[in-house]
Amino acid sequence: MSERDLTPVESAGAYVPRYTISAETIGEAWDGFRARGVSEKRVPAGDEDAVTMAVEAARDAIAASDVAREELSALALGTTTPPIDEGDVGVQVAEMLGLPRSVEVSVFTQSTRAGTRALLAASRADGPALAVASDCPLGEPDDALDHAAGAGAVAFLTAESGTVDLTDVATYAQEYPGTRFRRRGSESIEEYGATTYGRDAYATAVAGAVDGLDLGGDADVEPTGVALSAPDGSLPGRGARRLPFDAEIYHLAGELGDTGAASALFGLLAAWEDGSENTVVVGYGDGAGADALVTTGTLDTDWRRTGHEITYAEYLRKRGHVLPDGGER
Repeated sequence: MSERDLTPVESAGAYVPRYTISAETIGEAWDGFRARGVSEKRVPAGDEDAVTMAVEAARDAIAASDVAREELSALALGTTTPPIDEGDVGVQVAEMLGLPRSVEVSVFTQSTRAGTRALLAASRADGPALAVASDCPLGEPDDALDHAAGAGAVAFLTAESGTVDLTDVATYAQEYPGTRFRRRGSESIEEYGATTYGRDAYATAVAGAVDGLDLGGDADVEPTGVALSAPDGSLPGRGARRLPFDAEIYHLAGELGDTGAASALFGLLAAWEDGSENTVVVGYGDGAGADALVTTGTLDTDWRRTGHEITYAEYLRKRGHVLPDGGER
């Protein structure tokens, strides 16, 4: 199948947790808030994880589609925060959604580009398919990674009847050891703190993937927007400076926080909400690699949910930083 034959997106769904915490509240606890460009973020409840959020987003996508769930041939799940280290979380999602026993399940993980990887897998499937990106990253409570860490899920249903075309795809990979990572057996993401190095890794991978797209020539596509993975609210702007075109930058890190594998896809929802007809989506993963996709068309998707502000003590408990008996994680 050529990239010109990628199955279009027919419907979309999204889920964000109800609980929110503001940058001001976290900053008061730590004598300053360390995540650039984030004003508040979503916080998963104690019974929410990447699987439960994926199911909620996927249910919305199925409900918004003309495709029956028994017609779905494939499910592709992208997450860096599966609730178990070993075990097929994709099958769990399929079971909770009531998908056919014959559904082909694939899971993409270990990189925040897993969301765009899942979308590509669904668009290449034989028949209607679901792509779901769901994440709830966690850091140490005193560092910028945790200050930015949010939660949420986005789902797309791909089918021949879809109205949002995926017209071109390009990827880029170049090793940048020491950028964001999570050790085996750990729940917390880390980085070595080489800020300039990390920014260069992000900008290089993003620009490298976009440079591989056919935005001129026969394609003659003029991007009206670019939706980028957003580990915080400042990196998308820095990455966009290296791109060969000027377009509106879309992300939702400012109000959702870092949604990991779902981040770039949340950016696409924001672009659609703003009416961007030709949007370049770039999913980035530290290490480093990136996927760039050109989308044409828009969909109406209601991702907004009224938030309930919590205290910092409640935040610590919900994220497992402080256990119910007062002990530390």
